[in-house]
Amino acid sequence: MGVTPRGRSRRLDRVLTDFGCEHSFAQAADRVREHYGITLGTSVVRAATMKHAHRARAQMQEQYAQPFRVLPAVGAEHVIAEADGTMIRTVKPGPRKGKRPREWEEMRLVAAQAKDSATAFYGATFGSVEETGRRWGHCTRQAGWGANSSIHALGDGAEWIRLQSQEVFQKQGRFLCDFFHVSEYLGTAAPTCRSSQPDSWRRTQQKRLRRGAVQLVIDALAPHLEPEGTIEEEAPVRNGYRYLNNRRDCLDYPRALVLGLPIGSGLIESGHRHVLQARLKKAGCAWLHDHADQMAHLRVLRANRQWEVLWN
Repeated sequence: MGVTPRGRSRRLDRVLTDFGCEHSFAQAADRVREHYGITLGTSVVRAATMKHAHRARAQMQEQYAQPFRVLPAVGAEHVIAEADGTMIRTVKPGPRKGKRPREWEEMRLVAAQAKDSATAFYGATFGSVEETGRRWGHCTRQAGWGANSSIHALGDGAEWIRLQSQEVFQKQGRFLCDFFHVSEYLGTAAPTCRSSQPDSWRRTQQKRLRRGAVQLVIDALAPHLEPEGTIEEEAPVRNGYRYLNNRRDCLDYPRALVLGLPIGSGLIESGHRHVLQARLKKAGCAWLHDHADQMAHLRVLRANRQWEVLWN
């Protein structure tokens, strides 16, 4: 009959992995008991989930080993591509009893979506920015990147995102700083630039950015620059001035608005929440580095609608 002591059928493994990649392993065991009437220990759920998370990572790494610039002649006219990082709490290997040092490590998430499509594709890695760029290229290709496509890359202005957008998408890509991230700099500088009406001043600068008057915004900041030697934390105007001045070529909001393209990085922000953080950043949670990487790949595979491929 194929029954072995402490064995698990493929169907049971699928159920355990389904619950284990969405909930804590203890909660997953409770849900298996509630829905299927089977009582299993937390360690069984963990073992099954991580076994198939390891398979999911191996499967996705095979995909990433393929070249992503082999493009179809015709693809989506516009593809939106976004990238960002999130901090995951990790713990060193060792005995479970007693305290082990925790640390925060950056996991980078990339996403892509064809304009007017509701389908997004993701990639995640603890790896280098070059590895992140390769995964960005792969998920953008999945989203419809073709030889005729224009890639609308968005990010918070971090140098690695801007450079990778140039490296990966080359002449097909145009990078735009997230409008709401830029607005945070303006909002922080507003009380210094106009203490009586900071919100009104910020809204005026936002309107100028939307119509492409970047120089007017920079000129509005310039008279209020803090004296040289002021520490970074106490120089919001200087921070905003430097941020805008160094990214003049990444602030073309009028073009994006005319084409109906987003000026905010909502795609990647929502991706952080439902792809990574919903499982990897539960309260009090800390992961072994390798386990966090495996779980991230499992959740990316599921978000990319490749769940059936894992089990067939």
